[in-house]
Amino acid sequence: MIVGTYRYIVSALATPLRWMAYVVGFGGGKERGLKMVEEAAVYGGDNQEDARFALILLYNRERRYDDALKELAILRERYPRNRLVWLETGSTQLRAGRAAEAERVLNEGLARFVNDRRQRMFGEDALWLYKRGAARAALGRSAEAQGDLKQALSTEGRKWVYGRSHLELGKLALKAGARAAARQELETAIALCESDNDQAMADEAKRLLR
Repeated sequence: MIVGTYRYIVSALATPLRWMAYVVGFGGGKERGLKMVEEAAVYGGDNQEDARFALILLYNRERRYDDALKELAILRERYPRNRLVWLETGSTQLRAGRAAEAERVLNEGLARFVNDRRQRMFGEDALWLYKRGAARAALGRSAEAQGDLKQALSTEGRKWVYGRSHLELGKLALKAGARAAARQELETAIALCESDNDQAMADEAKRLLR
């Protein structure tokens, strides 16, 4: 999860949890800070749900994907109409290397909310499409992946989402032996990711260009 996304969600937490999340994510006292957030998630106070959302972010940063998915399962049961909980479940499955399960969850979420007219966060639709496209690419279903990724690029979204979509398209082009197309996709990915604080993915694109 990129730093910008992490900070965006942390900023919405209650002040004590915000402080604990920053301690865990950006500085010393990691173990103690994480334990404090875990204790807040168990305690049935006003901040319990905020603590669960914080834990999902922190567990992902620590690559404790199964722990993150346990918290997400609780939140999906309590808030079945929360689109972002479904999106993050699919995203976490993808980070864990479980592309088939990621696609299943994302498909279910997209079908569940197709007629949802509630306000969406900026770039949400593009993010759903990018995530499903990445899952399908990991499953070797190139045509379906390209369809999702190209649709993500034609949908309003953040530059880092566009950058990652171009990165996935570049990987697919390399797999198909289309070197010129791959170079164009990867160079675009680098520019977009670097412009939106997603250096890790920019570096991956640079590695693939060598």
